[in-house]
Amino acid sequence: MKLLLLICLSFLGFINCYSQEKEAVKEDLDYDGVDFKSVNEFYIYGDSKTIGNSILGEHKTDDFNDMNVINDDVKMKYIDIDNDKSTFSSSAAKLKLPDNLKKITYAALYWTATYSLEQGKRRKSKDSYEYRGDFRQSSAIDTVKFKTPNGEYQTIGGKILYDGAKNPTHAINSPYVCFADVTKILRDAEEQNGDYTVANVKASQGYISGGSAAGWMLYIVYQSPTDNPKYIASYNGFALVNNLPVDITFKNFKSVDQGDVKTSLVVSALEGDITLLQDECAIIKKDGSYQSLSNGVRNQQNFFNSSITNNSLLNTDRIPSSRNTLGFDIAELEIPNYNNSIIDNNMSSTTLRLKTRSDRFYMYFAAFQTEISQDFFEDVVEEKEPVSKVSIIEPEVIRTTQAEVNKRKYVWKPPGRKGFNSKAFKILVAKRSVLFSDVSNGYYVVTNVFSERSRARKWEGYLIKKGYTPITITNPRNGWQYVAIMQTESAKEAFTKQQELIQDYRFRDTWILKVNLD
Repeated sequence: MKLLLLICLSFLGFINCYSQEKEAVKEDLDYDGVDFKSVNEFYIYGDSKTIGNSILGEHKTDDFNDMNVINDDVKMKYIDIDNDKSTFSSSAAKLKLPDNLKKITYAALYWTATYSLEQGKRRKSKDSYEYRGDFRQSSAIDTVKFKTPNGEYQTIGGKILYDGAKNPTHAINSPYVCFADVTKILRDAEEQNGDYTVANVKASQGYISGGSAAGWMLYIVYQSPTDNPKYIASYNGFALVNNLPVDITFKNFKSVDQGDVKTSLVVSALEGDITLLQDECAIIKKDGSYQSLSNGVRNQQNFFNSSITNNSLLNTDRIPSSRNTLGFDIAELEIPNYNNSIIDNNMSSTTLRLKTRSDRFYMYFAAFQTEISQDFFEDVVEEKEPVSKVSIIEPEVIRTTQAEVNKRKYVWKPPGRKGFNSKAFKILVAKRSVLFSDVSNGYYVVTNVFSERSRARKWEGYLIKKGYTPITITNPRNGWQYVAIMQTESAKEAFTKQQELIQDYRFRDTWILKVNLD
């Protein structure tokens, strides 16, 4: 095996030298993968969060921390932490969303593995290994079990993004990736912070040529107050990164007009072996050259190193919390944009480049986010009628693919049951009020909340143009500005006004704040 590996690496090195000379880049992945495409784009006051874990290891439950082993030499076993007889594989990771979370806007679950054999075996033959085993018995790679914090398992059916078993290029290890939209599950969960568990991800156990790898990832976009609006875009596909670089281009944004531009990435890949070097994740600079990315836990020349990281820290809030995740990578990292050398003011596109000179890996997910111009954000809000520019914390614009945006027509559907006998009204009357000093008692019909006074003033101006009389109160704890259009001590009067307003899509998130009434 090792002789075969050396021959392969030498061959790849030769091809790589040739490809660098020609500056070739893969533009079509149909022959060995799926082209990267935009899943969705968000123009939002908020942020994103990513968690995940591996599903294969040397032991069922123990951490794996050997940083010098070659993946080929590990006899892989399913990790299975849950003591549940209905699952054959399971691992967990902890999610911590901010206290000022307004809502989860989007959540996607990905799972990926190499799955050619059920149980691979090997035997030494001269200077190499011979591999054998029964080919995969199950084709149901698109179904897993998913559990929210303190919840019960739910069966999740996903979409197969790519299955290497159907491609001769990947017949030896048959990598696959699936994903599912789990936004509603997270929104409905009794607890959103805590341990998430994914079970029954199928993968090859034992030994297979090149080693086996498997894991899952949960990617979340959420709404909360931030200094500037953001553009957040996620892409998926399936790219074998070996002899030619693979480029992913992000566009449809406009960075802030002045000052530092804060930008970050999330990437996830399969089969990045920690002991094989010279794989890179790079981003284009203003001058057209590429900057190889790195931080305290990822080197420029070994970026995909079998780890799960948040910026310069290993993510250890996992069960098991292995340092070496044996070919499964998730990287959340801030782009070192010193003096705006990578993303400058008023830029509208950037390109991520993945390349390797000895290792090979499979890239399946990339997300990009950057602060955007306030004027650009407001232009997007004004132009995109299918979505609301009003929300409880800050304006939000959500957009899926451009084609879907162009086709979709917005129809606002008000809540079904209304009136003073409704559950919503009973909850309003029964709930405790907040205590704000120097604020008049009453029910406030709130149309928007802002963290910046200047933006609250701008919204007040908009309300005046629409014929309303704005009433703005300040939360003494955090300085947020609540812009209301009614203040009354009558719950019925406030509820009636709110139900009237939410018929208009521009005010669909209008809510009632109960102040100093207990």
